[in-house]
Amino acid sequence: MLVELDITMTLDGADVPCGRLFINVRRGIESASFTYDPTYLARTDAFAISPDLPLGQAAIHTSGGRLFGAFEDCMPDRWGRNLMLRAERNAARDEGRTERSLYAGDYLVGVSDIARQGALRVWLNGRAVASDSGVPREVAIPHLLSQADLVAKDMDADVRDLLQAGSLLGGARPKASVCGSGGELCIAKFPKPDETTLDDTCAWEHVALVLAGRCGIRVPPTRLVRVGGRAVLLLARFDRDGSNRIAYLSGMSAIQGSDGGDYSYLELVDFLESEGASPAADIRQLWSRLLFSCAIGNTDDHMRNHGFLRTTWGWTLSPAFDINPTPGAGEKYLSCAMDFDERFAHPTAALGVCDLYRLGRDDAREIAHGMARELGTWRKAAVRDGISKASIARMESCFEAGVERLAAL
Repeated sequence: MLVELDITMTLDGADVPCGRLFINVRRGIESASFTYDPTYLARTDAFAISPDLPLGQAAIHTSGGRLFGAFEDCMPDRWGRNLMLRAERNAARDEGRTERSLYAGDYLVGVSDIARQGALRVWLNGRAVASDSGVPREVAIPHLLSQADLVAKDMDADVRDLLQAGSLLGGARPKASVCGSGGELCIAKFPKPDETTLDDTCAWEHVALVLAGRCGIRVPPTRLVRVGGRAVLLLARFDRDGSNRIAYLSGMSAIQGSDGGDYSYLELVDFLESEGASPAADIRQLWSRLLFSCAIGNTDDHMRNHGFLRTTWGWTLSPAFDINPTPGAGEKYLSCAMDFDERFAHPTAALGVCDLYRLGRDDAREIAHGMARELGTWRKAAVRDGISKASIARMESCFEAGVERLAAL
């Protein structure tokens, strides 16, 4: 199988030719090559779409079943891939044929064009792939939630509504794309069907994002809606400015890593120092996010949960996302080291490495002081989001320990 795809990049609201991607599968082994378009290379605003695709006229090759980072960033993760596998299995059953194996190229072209992450668009024979489906309005959330529940319980459930809703997004939790009340593109994150009011995961994520924003951490606009008492988190897409698409790069692609590897925040610092539009401010912001994760026990801070947006002058940290508190006040460990090997999620450990993030001890302590003050309002934020008393009691030691440890700095 050989597929030839044209790739465009949205620049200043217009789709401009960026390059050509060839994907080949031979004897079950997938490989790819990419060549930049000469007209793109001639532009004064051209930039490498990911570090493994430096600007140049020569074709760049990869192998081993992976695509280049820029394309992996706009492909589905566990939730979306499971939907695509289900869809293929259902189609094969209905058509009386053998189920096909799906490769990275299948996942790439299967993503809804309108909901695809970042500013890259994928074209086949002059037509944008997966461009037929629209994004449902916010009023469709109850139906989409019920469909997500059904998919989790029934292996033969019809997944077409979820696929058409742009559900092929990154991450493992069930989700879909929707149009918010103002017409903005949003991600709707759903609770899992076995979650109880004691868990209320989406609501606690909303609380964490609200508190992070009050602490000076950039976060996307968010809202929480309740469907039959169950929380659904709505996040405005930060890679969109109205209908304009903004180039996006995950932390994993920025450092040219791979899932399952051991990485450090300092690798993101290196990327910002070499490719950042405002490295000094973003590196300090990165430390604030690290400190906040230590305070609330956010241990899901792996490299795909960090990202960058493209500006005229380079890459800048995207708003923070996927920040989740962990119950309990005991020892917790970050997914990424804060220096070379320290993963202990404790504000004292974060203070000990602040100089690596262009922060003096006095400035770092001032940030911690303000964060302790804002984090102290966690209970009011939880009550405002309709979280039950039992769930608040379950999370109390996490937040109170975080406030105490921050204040101790």
